[in-house]
Amino acid sequence: MSTKKKRLLRKPSLQFTSGIRGGDRIEIQTDSCVIGRDPDSDIQLDSHFVSRRHAEVVCESGYWFIIDLHSKNGVFKNMIRLQPGVRTPLFDRDQVQISSVSAFTFQDPEATIHEKEMRMMSPGLWVDEFNRDVFMEQRRLDPPLSAQQFTLLAALMHRGGDVMTNAAIAEVLWPEAAGGVEDAAIDNAISRLRGRLAELDPAHDYIETVRGMGKRFMQREGKK
Repeated sequence: MSTKKKRLLRKPSLQFTSGIRGGDRIEIQTDSCVIGRDPDSDIQLDSHFVSRRHAEVVCESGYWFIIDLHSKNGVFKNMIRLQPGVRTPLFDRDQVQISSVSAFTFQDPEATIHEKEMRMMSPGLWVDEFNRDVFMEQRRLDPPLSAQQFTLLAALMHRGGDVMTNAAIAEVLWPEAAGGVEDAAIDNAISRLRGRLAELDPAHDYIETVRGMGKRFMQREGKK
């Protein structure tokens, strides 16, 4: 039996840990699983805080992703809100929250294979959000990023190349400040993160400043 066929037989599951369906373990049987309020959803979460089609877990070429289907109250992976409509990789033990009413842990029996191959295929940075590690192919950033630096990097990467405004960055890094964060503090946080990423890849700037708009993550397209 080939490795690919074996992988397809070993489906991941969603272990609901709190809120609606808390305690349920649901194995994903197909390559697409829609989560939402609609009774026809593959996994129904009956709450007015959940959109009719809220999120989708999909498999493409053996790898799993989650997509916020432009929900009103959001999808959060490892405590970071996802950019609507953007595919975000799912890895074993990732924590996902649907709005404020339900949470599950993604459990992947092929975790070792998936994560190793994803690192090898990525031409630039790859992050292990559960362990808060950053990789350039097989090299891990050591010492690891601070908790604040990792949160900022993950938030930028989740934007899928879209610009993240200074206000959005401030909300992620200092949610308690409620609009009281100066641009200088944001610039300092970005500068420190750039410096740490340069330890892995000094030839590429992963964070681009878009004048008058904000910052965005720029993945390396290929090795030189």
